[in-house]
Amino acid sequence: MRVMKLCTAALFLVTASPLFAQITIDWTEIPQTIGTSWTKNSKDIVTVDLGSTGGPQTWNFTSQPMGTDSVILLVVPVSSTPFADSFPDANLTYKSRADGDTAYQYYELEPGFMCMLGLAVVTTDTSNVFRYIPADSVSLPVNYGDSAYYHYGYLIDLGMGPMYECRFDMHGKRVVDAYGTVVIPYGSFECLRICAFDTCDFSIDSSGVNIYFQSTTHIRYEFPTEDFSNVVCITSYPGETNQNFTEAEVIERLTFFSTAIEESKTAPILSSSHQPNPFSSHVAITYSLTRTNHVSLRIYDINGRLVGTVVNTSQPQGSYSAMWCGKDELGNPLPNGVYFYHLKVDNTSSMGKILLIE
Repeated sequence: MRVMKLCTAALFLVTASPLFAQITIDWTEIPQTIGTSWTKNSKDIVTVDLGSTGGPQTWNFTSQPMGTDSVILLVVPVSSTPFADSFPDANLTYKSRADGDTAYQYYELEPGFMCMLGLAVVTTDTSNVFRYIPADSVSLPVNYGDSAYYHYGYLIDLGMGPMYECRFDMHGKRVVDAYGTVVIPYGSFECLRICAFDTCDFSIDSSGVNIYFQSTTHIRYEFPTEDFSNVVCITSYPGETNQNFTEAEVIERLTFFSTAIEESKTAPILSSSHQPNPFSSHVAITYSLTRTNHVSLRIYDINGRLVGTVVNTSQPQGSYSAMWCGKDELGNPLPNGVYFYHLKVDNTSSMGKILLIE
């Protein structure tokens, strides 16, 4: 099973009194409207400037190149997921896709707390459900100056038989240690900064006796904002002890965010994605319709100029894959660069950024 690189959208912290007039992230500002979607791109092995504690300050993460791996997240009804019965307390589910795998993250979100209950992962040949015991329940809202120790874990089945118990445990401390503005290619956002000291323990017990144990540590920085969740997540190499490290194992950045207009299960667009990205000969833009609707799919260059119309017709309920070959309306090849697609169905729309490289 391939593990998707994904920073959880929850903010696992206890609340302290705000020290200044920085942003505060309360429960209403956690993405939760059904149909809301966003995409995060991951890039391995990058140089970063993490700044310092306190604020206000500005973090600029635009010079790092984009990676080839992206995760698409979508808020879906809990009842529509295949593992809802395993998480009876969940009232919020994020569905994510990466590298052909689908994951469901289950949360309980209330005005005073957010609790991550666990997740389920579906691959091409198997499915696994991971219930967090203990779960990770934290207080909201989140302010500058908050700090908390945390611990959550889950059992995994390695096919070793009933005598063996295999377990992951995550524990450590998170501190909201800075605030200011974070700048990424997608835009600028007022943010908080969370510094997390993560430890992941993997153990195997046989008849109650430990026979294997491995512990890995990372330092991780998250930059949460109001309404957009974490727009940047940076993870150190294993074993890093310097909080001001400059070489990161991975950086994850928000590249697209769409607020849902329709909140019911009958929203015309269930999901949309695009691959490969970057592309040379063609890119496939896939989407699903819950009912017959007029669909328009148009391509724009980085200056907002319309360069191509891929779809402009009525389509019945179903799943579709539309191809764009990097050419303009007259069939002429377009230069290498960044382009945007705009998919519109009724009053619902979504956008994605694609990179043409020949």
